[in-house]
Amino acid sequence: MIRVQAAGLSDTGKIRKANEDRFLLNPSLGLYVVADGMGGHRGGGVASQMAVEVIGTYLANQPADPPEDRGTDAVAASQRLRQGIVLANRTIFEQSIANEAYRGMGTTISALYLIGDTLITANVGDSPIYLLRKGTITDLYTPHTLLHEGSPKALSRYPSSSLAHILTRALGVRQTVRMDLTQTQCTRGDIVVICSDGLSGKATRTEINDIVQKESPTAACEILVDLANRRGGEDNITVIVAKLLPHGDGTITNFFQRVISIPAGLASLLTGRKRT
Repeated sequence: MIRVQAAGLSDTGKIRKANEDRFLLNPSLGLYVVADGMGGHRGGGVASQMAVEVIGTYLANQPADPPEDRGTDAVAASQRLRQGIVLANRTIFEQSIANEAYRGMGTTISALYLIGDTLITANVGDSPIYLLRKGTITDLYTPHTLLHEGSPKALSRYPSSSLAHILTRALGVRQTVRMDLTQTQCTRGDIVVICSDGLSGKATRTEINDIVQKESPTAACEILVDLANRRGGEDNITVIVAKLLPHGDGTITNFFQRVISIPAGLASLLTGRKRT
């Protein structure tokens, strides 16, 4: 059995007036999610908040597995996560069609769903999911950007420096959604980091690895957010750090700052911080 010591933190940054990032921590479900609302689009914060709400609520309301399968059926759990993301996409898309003020809104989504000793990860967009294991850092996500998925003809239209920031997929912008989903066997000492590009664009993978390995999840979140802000803080910054521990080691920790527009019942799951 694996326990999780986790913390999350979201910050507006130094330039933007609003935080369009949202995150969710639900240790009882083993669910950890980061959503980065599409910058420059109306309703980006609305889309990211809807995404974490719908996915969290959907998974919380699913019937429990039979005792003999509980915590072991990664295939069924992967399907539940997939269905939750599909539902979130449809909900955001329908809201954008119904309300002109939200037309064109969307969000990335990157999620970790821990079932037994399996790490199930899913993503739409470019918010990274990193696995830190034995001093190395590897990707548990696929970037959906023009740099990684664009055709040669499409790539020729843009300066190479901008390709990594042009999304080819996002949640809520179309009626259907394609996601990448993986299953990874976890081991003692694994650490998973989920973040928005407000952090990954300011800190190297080596820096993230070094900080997270040395610090508690709470301290690592603080240090990483402050690092991104010291280097400009042009974007919203969100990070979740989840350390996997053998049963009986450590405690489950949720680190919360200021809650941003969270409906009743979700305040214990979803938070954001705004600098003043």
